[in-house]
Amino acid sequence: MTRKVALLAMVIAGAAWGAVFVAPGLAPLAPALLLATGRFVAFGAVSLPQVRRVLRADVPWGRVIAHALTGSVLYYALVAVSVRLAGPTVAVATIGLVPVVMALVSARGTGRIAGLVPALGLVGIGQVLLHSQPGMMGGPGEGVSLPALVGLGLAVLALASWSWYGLDSHKLLHDRPDLAPVLAGAQGLAAGVLALPAAVALVLIEGVPAQPLRALAVVLFLGLVSSWLAVRLWHSAAGHLSPVLVSQLMALETAWGFVFAAIAEGGLPGPLALAGEVAILGGVTLAVLVDARRTRIAARSAERACVAA
Repeated sequence: MTRKVALLAMVIAGAAWGAVFVAPGLAPLAPALLLATGRFVAFGAVSLPQVRRVLRADVPWGRVIAHALTGSVLYYALVAVSVRLAGPTVAVATIGLVPVVMALVSARGTGRIAGLVPALGLVGIGQVLLHSQPGMMGGPGEGVSLPALVGLGLAVLALASWSWYGLDSHKLLHDRPDLAPVLAGAQGLAAGVLALPAAVALVLIEGVPAQPLRALAVVLFLGLVSSWLAVRLWHSAAGHLSPVLVSQLMALETAWGFVFAAIAEGGLPGPLALAGEVAILGGVTLAVLVDARRTRIAARSAERACVAA
């Protein structure tokens, strides 16, 4: 996979993941946790054709199960409930800090963070602008509601959960590139096994949700597109890009989520929100350019070293 194809794969993965911020609103009568668990049951089901190949590979199941929890089941359960309590914009804006957290953690001690300061600054400014738009945490004169605060707290937990998953899965792929063809299937199988008992329990306790066909359509879309497709693209592309660049590309998830949330809410966002998204996309673009320049310099240095030898 070339660098350009890897970047395109990350853009598509970002769009697939961005849909998770509005999906709960498409089936408003279904419990958020049922949609979350159903999504990963579908992810596991679509991964079943790979089961023999996965079992033949030397898969580190402890880490894969941890990834299935932090990057799939736990993460999306937190997002789904956060969206219901605080609205999609709050969840998008909070989880939009994933690139900043991942970049700071992955670049610490490497001396690479200095070149990314302008890009990180733009992403940070964009998040501040998104958080500053009126009405995010309550209507005019209402103040901050308790459900909105709880939703924000859950979004922060989701931020921590996915940041760890993104960094550790990238490290695993770097250490074990042979796992790239089967890792998405392994994660899907693990997520399905983890989510199935919870999904069955929710149906037994709360019954079949109203508008079941709509809920099923949302679950299947999330399982096939936002899980299976997005994770396969992530694993295919991540091994060809640096962890710092991958962290910045994760901003595309919330950029797409912001667009989808604006469409779902039926109106154009305000000027602060638009300025925030422009800043975030500008930061991502700058990070790509900085990383490309660093890659070219490293390649020239290696070429000169080979010639000198």
